[in-house]
Amino acid sequence: MPDALAQAPPADPAIERRTVETVMLDYFEAFSRGDMAAAMTFMNVPLMSPTAHGFAAYTTSTDALAAYTKIRDDLGRHGYAKSEWIDLRVKLLGPAYAIAGGVYVRYKADGSELGRSGGTYLLNKVDGVWKIAVVTRYPPGDVPKLD
Repeated sequence: MPDALAQAPPADPAIERRTVETVMLDYFEAFSRGDMAAAMTFMNVPLMSPTAHGFAAYTTSTDALAAYTKIRDDLGRHGYAKSEWIDLRVKLLGPAYAIAGGVYVRYKADGSELGRSGGTYLLNKVDGVWKIAVVTRYPPGDVPKLD
């Protein structure tokens, strides 16, 4: 039986890459302003996300929202105000998957830097909409090069 995703008509790769970039920017914007309900609209469930001891799999939207609200609240206690990509790259992995990542900076309300991190996100197309399915974070020097 042929794979329906592999048989999908090709989309314009430049438009798809820009769309994934927009998802990543809009997700960061929603997270930054603390609108976790809006941030969750960019997530696919089940969602894999890093923890101190590996990955957690959130199988419901309620669980994912609770986890990301806790993360955002914890950052807020350290003065967090916003996250901003300083190097975001996107690579399409066929018609229904993409990898996005690079280096981002977290800022405090006074504009000072709270920290830098590398991040890689795997996205999949759900009903024609790009959604984040897997999140990783690591030191900024370890960011893989995406062509």
